[in-house]
Amino acid sequence: MRIHQVSFNLTADDLTSLIQDFAPDAKFRIAEITPSGIHGHIRLLLWSVDFLARPRSSADGVVSLEISASKLVPIPPALVQRQLKEALRDAPNGIDVIHEALTVHLPSVLAPFDLHLTVRELRCGDGILHLTLEDIDLPRFQQLSALLRKEGPSR
Repeated sequence: MRIHQVSFNLTADDLTSLIQDFAPDAKFRIAEITPSGIHGHIRLLLWSVDFLARPRSSADGVVSLEISASKLVPIPPALVQRQLKEALRDAPNGIDVIHEALTVHLPSVLAPFDLHLTVRELRCGDGILHLTLEDIDLPRFQQLSALLRKEGPSR
């Protein structure tokens, strides 16, 4: 199956829920989304720390989050980088920490699932994270839909 384009508008609650589904032990909360980025709070070591994540995407399939953190005063970037690396030590290939930025090379991460897509737009607005995906290729969709028809819904 191939999908030309699909867009999502995610709220702070949507993002918090989505990330908690993937990382249930993460101790964080997204407070708000503004044009300057995603603002939230995370538990690092003994402190509750405020963070600002600025999402970016590039044509070569790399999505990155530039992260800055503060607790009354800015936290040294080296500490932010070390904590990100520790949190992602078991991450799949294609996810790296470079300086204070978390980078995800989507083609590498999605390849084992035989999924292919392009991030056309990734930006923050007032209260939303807007994401537009293009050229989505789901070659195993027919197998999945046949299995679901055979098994029936699980709910």
